Amino acid sequence: MSATSRERQRRYRDRRKAGRRVLQIEIDEVELAVALERLHLLDPLKADDGEAVQKAFDEMIRVHCRALADDDV
Repeated sequence: MSATSRERQRRYRDRRKAGRRVLQIEIDEVELAVALERLHLLDPLKADDGEAVQKAFDEMIRVHCRALADDDV
């Protein structure tokens, strides 16, 4: 097993222990950027910055999941 494979496996196990999961989705990048901008999670000047879009998307999902979890209480 290469170091890269070992590292991926370790991260996978760490995520599973923490109750986290990585999901892959396909989405229109313009629609996503517009939605994130409207939610004030993404600076319009960073719409072409993949890392900024990923961080904003992650935050949107966290906020929505927490809000829905709070509704069930």
